[in-house]
Amino acid sequence: MRCFINCRAYAFDPVSRHYRRCDSFLVEDGRFVALDAQAGVGIETIDLGGATVVPAFSDCHVHLTDTGYTLGARDLSGVRDARAFAARIAALPRDEEVLYAANYDEARWVDGAIASAAPLEREFADRLAMLVRVDGHSSLVNRHTLADLGLAPSLEGIERDAGGAPTGRLFLTANWTAQARFLAKIPSAQRRAADHRAHALALAQGALHLHVQLIGLGSREAYAAEIAALRELGAAKWHPKVCERDPALAQSLGLPYIGGDVFLDGSLGSGTAALREPYCDRPGNGNLTLNDDEVFAYFAEAEALGISAGVHAIGDRAIEQCIAAWERVLGGRPSARNRHFIEHFELATPDQIARCVRLGIFLSMQPQFDAVWGAPGGMYETRLGSERSRSMNALRSALDAGAVLCGGDDSPVCPLSPISGMGAACEHNVTGERLSPLEALTMYTYDAARLAHAEGTTGALAPGLDADFVVLDRDPFDGAPFAQTQVLETWMNGTRVYSVDAPSAA
Repeated sequence: MRCFINCRAYAFDPVSRHYRRCDSFLVEDGRFVALDAQAGVGIETIDLGGATVVPAFSDCHVHLTDTGYTLGARDLSGVRDARAFAARIAALPRDEEVLYAANYDEARWVDGAIASAAPLEREFADRLAMLVRVDGHSSLVNRHTLADLGLAPSLEGIERDAGGAPTGRLFLTANWTAQARFLAKIPSAQRRAADHRAHALALAQGALHLHVQLIGLGSREAYAAEIAALRELGAAKWHPKVCERDPALAQSLGLPYIGGDVFLDGSLGSGTAALREPYCDRPGNGNLTLNDDEVFAYFAEAEALGISAGVHAIGDRAIEQCIAAWERVLGGRPSARNRHFIEHFELATPDQIARCVRLGIFLSMQPQFDAVWGAPGGMYETRLGSERSRSMNALRSALDAGAVLCGGDDSPVCPLSPISGMGAACEHNVTGERLSPLEALTMYTYDAARLAHAEGTTGALAPGLDADFVVLDRDPFDGAPFAQTQVLETWMNGTRVYSVDAPSAA
């Protein structure tokens, strides 16, 4: 048994939805035994030196392998114009068989240019090479890669120049088909190395509970192998989300949920999110990926099998398609046994929020989206105009309506950093949509555990629950800045799996 003393530990009460602060706690056999406890004879005492202790964080939407691929030189997020983009492509590592880089975002470029495949043609003409936009909904490939991937010429989303030749820019079905085929060509050793890098980063950020999006692997055997590979990484609590419209597949894998990135639409950055009203800076109002009957069939099967089902829905038209399908399946009432969910839920109306509450739909949202794109003059305002942009990522409105909010970062779209996500939730660009620090904490801890069907074992500091917690160097829940807060230690089942002083502790 261990007694942790001299700390500011936050214990959540699910009934009152309030926290109380404790200065000590006991851990035995991997579980919390008592709060505000005194060390007795023979009990090991650990003095935390006044540090803050909270439940270990969840990241409810993470692309783990992609995060590992894009750490370091392969991360193009800092590029701010076409010239810098070309220079970064020229400087990409040349030591791997397959070249993959990501996170470029022309919406933040100061020269108004559009990213092109030209730098890939100049620097890597004979290499399998792909660059993926920050939102994942468009990509760039060179001619060699496009030929190798074998995309049908008629596939929707292959951009062509005035002469009909492919430019190397891919959207919609062509983009997702190309990404799935390209990633399948990355050697296993390169993939597993990326997983290890991302796993180490997650533990260093206190993100112990990882809802990993698994996309386009095809067969049950491939998904099973990928899930096994995740679990072999070691310390973490894995919640694999198989992004297929196949609830029976999840059931066969022993998973209580299916979906996540099952796309009902695209993204605002790529101009493919499905909107009720047109975009302000381009023609059209985006695309719905599935028809209403396909969505209904997916949801109906999931509900019948007792599998919680999720979809990716960003625009208000996609969100409406999702809610309308659930209303048909559930008869306007919450499921008696499932925890169905919507990923992203960015452009939602008050009516849509209220209907999600009535249906008991969990909202898996990413506060960092607002931090990156929600400022005046940012991508949201450019795409949607001032009025609609102010309705994006309506955290406070959803929480006040009674919705269950679950926090994620969509890494590598945004940094894998729950602390940054909490800070973004508290500093929303629309003042009226801000959460309190403790409300933001609940998004990334207890309510995230509910989404994982795991609140009976983790997600709070409470006797009987797993001793999953993080130790912080200051207290952002009592006035300290989130931006300056550092994770000192991450603990899983009463064992330290990360320490800032010994990062290889896992």
